[in-house]
Amino acid sequence: METSLGTVLFSGRFDPPHCGHIASVKRLLKKCQKVIVVLLDYEERRYPVCYCVDVLEEVFEGFPVEVLVNNVHFGEITKEQLKEFNFDAYCSGNLSVLRHIEKLGFDAIYWDRAYMYEASKIPLPE
Repeated sequence: METSLGTVLFSGRFDPPHCGHIASVKRLLKKCQKVIVVLLDYEERRYPVCYCVDVLEEVFEGFPVEVLVNNVHFGEITKEQLKEFNFDAYCSGNLSVLRHIEKLGFDAIYWDRAYMYEASKIPLPE
């Protein structure tokens, strides 16, 4: 991905937002002008979507990051729904979603998931 890339769409559950999500967005910001972070709002959420939005907005305050909420999974989104986000490329570590986005005719970029940064995966000392 070139640094001249404009707006990148980055979606996920962010339930809750963790260090891996933040690291991914920070890495994306080095490669593009703006990141649109879209949280999936679904019935089984562990954390309220409004809380997750607040966390991400606070973390990325002052950065070219827009935080939105969507209730359609990007693996099932339609071309018309996707166009509403006004982006240059969709970025994800989910290969099935990337294939779906490409089939709809949009640029899709694989972005390695940053699980190594996820705090829930770090074992506590005994």
